[in-house]
This record gives sequence, C-alpha cells and structure tokens, in this order.
Amino acid sequence: MVRCLQSYRTNRKELPVETDTEKESRDIPADLRRRVLVEAGHRCSIPTCREIYVDIHHIEPWAKTRKHEYHNLICLCANCHRMAHDGKIDRKSQYLYKANVRYVHDKFSQLEVDILLSLSRELPGFEIAFPVFNLILINRIIAAGLLTLRQPSGGTMQFGMDTSPRFLSLSAAGKKFLEEISAHEL
Repeated sequence: MVRCLQSYRTNRKELPVETDTEKESRDIPADLRRRVLVEAGHRCSIPTCREIYVDIHHIEPWAKTRKHEYHNLICLCANCHRMAHDGKIDRKSQYLYKANVRYVHDKFSQLEVDILLSLSRELPGFEIAFPVFNLILINRIIAAGLLTLRQPSGGTMQFGMDTSPRFLSLSAAGKKFLEEISAHEL
C-alpha cells in the first residue's frame, strides 16, 4: 500500500493552478452558450444519442485556442464528451455532427427530428401510431416525403372528428435523407 502511494506521488502530474481571470475567461458567455444549446435543441448533437443532459464542448480544445467561438462549440452528453476527449469521436466527425444538427434543426422541428431518428433505429417497415389531429406538428417531414403515412381501414369518429391514428414509417426518401446527412463530407 505504501509503495502504491509513493508511486502515485512520484508519477502524478502537477496541474497548474488557475487564476481567477483565467477561470473567468474559460467560462463560455451565456449568450453563446444559449445559442449552441438552442442549435442542438438542448440535446446531445450525436444523432444516435440525443441525451438531454449536455455539456458544451470545444471541438478544438480551449487550452489550445483560448477562445469561445460558435463554430467550435458543440453540445455533447457526458458520455459522448468523454469519448470526444478520448479521441473516439474525432474532430472532423464533431464538425460534421454540428453541421448536420444546424441543417436539420433549421428545416425540421425537434419532434420531427426525434421521430425520424426513432424510426431509423427500427427494422424496415416498422410503424408507429400517431394521432391524426397531431399530424400538423410533423407536417414538414410528411410534405418532404420522409415518412410514409398509412390510414387504417375503418376509423373512429368522435363529435364529427376523425380520431383514428395514422401509422408512420420511414420512407425510402427518409432513409436516404438520414444516410446523406450522416455521410456528408465537410
């Protein structure tokens, strides 16, 4: 035990003490932090993750750049953040994820993105039931042809309104769209 402790003391790296001004400059300004969070919908930017508890990560390390710049910041959950620091998610991939998040979120709502990503993880032909009166919430992905919408035979009417669910599945165009944004080259 003593030998282990001595080895730890001799092998550990002494970390430099950070001054108050260095600490303050390391803090990301609130307006920039908010912009990055909104860009990602307050979720991890890795499409297969989408965790809601996120950190703001400097793609090029802050220690190297000493700057907080929008193009260099991305939302990552603790797990993806660690993988980025360990090099398991390389910088080019992080820039690609950031570009894709910005593109997709400019075009579609968070609900639409979540539906596309959920359906992409299922087997071909998998369908989810969706209330007909909520179709307006996902109208852009339907109009873009990214989903196939199936109306069941028969139906249910309540107070003169159709309340039968519609069944959504990922269309060939939706699958191609998701492949293209994940294969996009910077």
